[in-house]
Amino acid sequence: PANERSCVILNDIHIDIMDYISPASCAPTAFRSMWAEFEWENKVAVNTEIKSLREYLDHILKNTNMKSLTSDSFIQGECDFLSANLYAKSSFGEDALANISIEKQPDGNIEGFVRIRAKTQGIALSLGDKITMKQKG
Repeated sequence: PANERSCVILNDIHIDIMDYISPASCAPTAFRSMWAEFEWENKVAVNTEIKSLREYLDHILKNTNMKSLTSDSFIQGECDFLSANLYAKSSFGEDALANISIEKQPDGNIEGFVRIRAKTQGIALSLGDKITMKQKG
């Protein structure tokens, strides 16, 4: 009948942000400009069993659908510190930025942070949650 009502419980709907994020490129100046402009930041502490800095970076790239904007020539070889800028774009045109700063400790463990910035809270939090869940290796 016309007076009948229906209700959809939305909190039971789970959406994976990875279905809507794709690796993308932007100029270094555009990245810096967006980094300064975007208000939402999510800082994730590194907590991983991975021992190689490059392997950790590759693992994060694979699990976030982001692209490293840092030239391979700057991050090849083995050293005790790695910093890289990452970028992706959502299918809705939203930009997602990240910066990985990690350091190998004398005991072989990796410490550091992944900082995510976005114009909207949802992307920053969702990417942070995804990194937290997937970073173990």
